[in-house]
Amino acid sequence: MDNLEFLKKSLLLKGSSQEDIELVLGLIQERQVKAGTTIFTENMAAEALYIVKSGSVRISLMAGDGREMGLLLIGPGEFFGELALLQEETRFVTARTEAATDLLVMTRKDFHALLDLDPRTGSRILMAVAKLLAMRTRAHAAALKNMLLA
Repeated sequence: MDNLEFLKKSLLLKGSSQEDIELVLGLIQERQVKAGTTIFTENMAAEALYIVKSGSVRISLMAGDGREMGLLLIGPGEFFGELALLQEETRFVTARTEAATDLLVMTRKDFHALLDLDPRTGSRILMAVAKLLAMRTRAHAAALKNMLLA
């Protein structure tokens, strides 16, 4: 599947016009990554959002005792690293490929250029990010509640 058709179905741009997706395509890079590759680690500068085209990426957090705790498994059509679009901070999780993975990468710089060029499309992406953050916050709150009540 080509990137245009893929992005039409992705969580980030689902429902966007072909013209909007073509604009975004001009701002992203494709990256092929081997299984077991670390995309970013905790405390690294957050500079880009990643969309999984194929393969999978495990999001994890280092526990106080040094163990790595898996939080999420991100698959095709899903995205991660979204906070990089919103603020210049460091990562607070680690992202590592579970299998050979194709990624579409949008840097914060390119996203801000998109906001200037086409605020409507940029706003649509921000809404997709906000919805994902809300969904993950609810899921993590429910998991925390279950742990505290166990």
